[in-house]
Amino acid sequence: MVSVDSVATGAAGAKEGPLDLQLGAGLTALVGGDGPLRSEVMDRFARRLAQDDERLQTLIAGPGTVGPAHAWRRAVRILAQWTGLDGVDKEISAVIHGGSRAGGDSLWSDSGVEGLRGRVQELRRLPEALRVKARELRALRADAVEVGGDLEVANMDWLRERQDAETHLLAYRDRARELKVRLHQLEEGGSDTACPTCDRVLSERFESVLEVLREEWESVVQDGSWWKRRKDQLDLKPPHLQDLEGKSLRLHATIEESTEEVERLRARLPELTEAEDTLAMAQVGESPSKSDEGGRAGRPTDERDLRRRALEALRRELLSDAFEALTDRTGRYLNHLTSGRVLGVGVTGDGEPTIVRDEGARRIQSDEEAAAYLFALRLALVDLAAGCGVHAPEILLGDTFDRLEPDAKLRAVGLLRTLLVRVPKILLFCRGDILDATPERFDWIVELGVDRRGFPYARVQRSGVGKLRIH
Repeated sequence: MVSVDSVATGAAGAKEGPLDLQLGAGLTALVGGDGPLRSEVMDRFARRLAQDDERLQTLIAGPGTVGPAHAWRRAVRILAQWTGLDGVDKEISAVIHGGSRAGGDSLWSDSGVEGLRGRVQELRRLPEALRVKARELRALRADAVEVGGDLEVANMDWLRERQDAETHLLAYRDRARELKVRLHQLEEGGSDTACPTCDRVLSERFESVLEVLREEWESVVQDGSWWKRRKDQLDLKPPHLQDLEGKSLRLHATIEESTEEVERLRARLPELTEAEDTLAMAQVGESPSKSDEGGRAGRPTDERDLRRRALEALRRELLSDAFEALTDRTGRYLNHLTSGRVLGVGVTGDGEPTIVRDEGARRIQSDEEAAAYLFALRLALVDLAAGCGVHAPEILLGDTFDRLEPDAKLRAVGLLRTLLVRVPKILLFCRGDILDATPERFDWIVELGVDRRGFPYARVQRSGVGKLRIH
């Protein structure tokens, strides 16, 4: 078992003792130790801080060894729970099972009705937003068709010019080769050589014919060199063609995002009708006529049904808000982590996470992409949780960091430094290479190991930027 007894960590030099996780504030590097030791440290530390709260444990130690899809679903649900999903689920359960409020006070408070009115006003903007977005999408598609046509013409022109240059180059090479053979024959045969044109012996005309052939050969070689440079130049796509290709890719990526936005807006339209119905029922329920007894035998059941529908709509809204917040924040972190190569993130229709690049959205393909996605998702959840009032005293990060690309690791350490305003203590399992590359960004370095008796230990030392004082 790993001991977590505290040892003094304030000394400037390294100290060796029982494994200590009670370090000062800042970013700590945990290096060394085998897989089982790391797992035990992670598990014990997370359980101690989270106090058996599964959601807080996910915030502190991550979702465990799961794939991007499972981690994404868990993060969305946890964030929605921290914004009120648990209370809504309890209310829905109470309504479905008869509710404890039957025959009691009014189901809708004044603040609840006002909230419904605000929600209806917000949802009534959906149709116009949908029309505007659909109009933008049509314009984008028209632009894409125009750019696609220009791209096709430019590509054909480039291919034609390149083929023309290659044809001329081959022709000049053949002619130069032919003239070189004739020159070689004349030089070997001397003045007794027959003229290559009229078959008469050259005799005194030998030098003049030889000079003419040499000049023609040099001219052909010179022209061939020009066509060689022209062909080499055309082997690379011209800048205007590259610009058109980039514009086309960006347009298609924007079209895909706009299409998803249009579908999302269209899918929310039924919420408007549902919210209007719920508001109408709530307004009827708060009017003085609600105490009338005639013809009202079935109203309690109707009210419970409308309340259930309203709560389910609120539940969908909480999940949707959590989804959008995580999408935006994860995309921003991943964009920084990949130095701009990834523009954002999304989800397919079957719930599989995607990354958005210049060429459009696609599913995660490599282990490095999955690691970067999970790392960005983890930072986004910690960041958004703090905005909901849920603050983790410390967090640990491990396997996903190890699987990042070398440059991404340096950027990841920079992101962790910025996250210290949200979490006072961040512990990062990493290897020695990252410490060699950027030791000044860590406040503490803890070397994990196992002694000869098989007991784990930790060597703790301060790190960070040093101060030089001159007296």
